[in-house]
Amino acid sequence: MEPIASESPLRVLVVDDHPAIRVGICSLIDSEQPRLVTVGTAASVDEALDQARSLHPHVVVLDVNLAGEDGLALIPALLNTVPCAVVVLSSLRDPHLSDHARRLGAHAFVHKTAPAADLLAAILAASEIHGPETQPH
Repeated sequence: MEPIASESPLRVLVVDDHPAIRVGICSLIDSEQPRLVTVGTAASVDEALDQARSLHPHVVVLDVNLAGEDGLALIPALLNTVPCAVVVLSSLRDPHLSDHARRLGAHAFVHKTAPAADLLAAILAASEIHGPETQPH
């Protein structure tokens, strides 16, 4: 795949129930402009689906636990809503969660204590499968 042109940034939706985490992830992603740009945020399953429908992100960064809602259960619904890749970001260290997320269709599983570069690399790797050229505008 060719590098993403500056006029076509990779569009990222951030889904996490903690406002400070959302802000931090968005700041990290937006620091990579014009390559990456945050197009929206969501704190719940319903908000995430609404945002995905309206914003058509290329990649969704998704927390496992959304204030008691199962973020992993959202993966198939997201993938059926818009052609995107899902990168799961979690504070949980259960290896079964990573396997389960991938079986549900997640592209990657990144731990919240991983270096910021790991999350950015996962987002960019996901773009190789679901880049801007596959998205409706």
